Amino acid sequence: MTYTLPALPYAYDALAPHLSPETMELHHDKHHAAYVKAANETVERLASAETWQIAGLERALAFNVSGHGLHTLFWDSMSPEMEQRPSGALAEAIDKAFGSVDKYHERFKGALTTIQGSGWALLVFEPIAAELQIVQVQNHDGAMLLGSTPILAADGWEHAYYVDYRNDKAAWAENFTQMTDWAGASSRFDTVVSSAAA
Repeated sequence: MTYTLPALPYAYDALAPHLSPETMELHHDKHHAAYVKAANETVERLASAETWQIAGLERALAFNVSGHGLHTLFWDSMSPEMEQRPSGALAEAIDKAFGSVDKYHERFKGALTTIQGSGWALLVFEPIAAELQIVQVQNHDGAMLLGSTPILAADGWEHAYYVDYRNDKAAWAENFTQMTDWAGASSRFDTVVSSAAA
């Protein structure tokens, strides 16, 4: 197995009332697990693929591996320690890029709620400008800024919120901001900035 499903970093009910145990179990154990399984199957198929099969299999691999990676970051982007606020270097970078944490929240919620179809809202560090940016990713693997490193990921696919919020994506976006793990985001930000400076 090339890829493995990581354990959730908290219990199924740890994010209640914002996300129900039912949503967490379905999302992690069924949806995320399906991307891991498909990625491993695609790697296996590529090993013996005919030339004409490679392009389709490479697209399938990109879709499923990206889905796996984004879901892994998504679990780490939330915390049972609700209502955290960014601090330190990340807070300064947010103020520089967006004007304030409140303005960041509005931009991020806007990105999450206006995805056309299925996709993700990401807070990324873009190394050319050396600044934070908010981007939308279609499905799992489209429209990502080349070279950018995700710091936070919010899932905009319906399976992430429909059990709890039905079609109210704005409510889902608002609740995601209340569960954001800013301590973990700060650690990821410090790591990527240090690597960029090296």
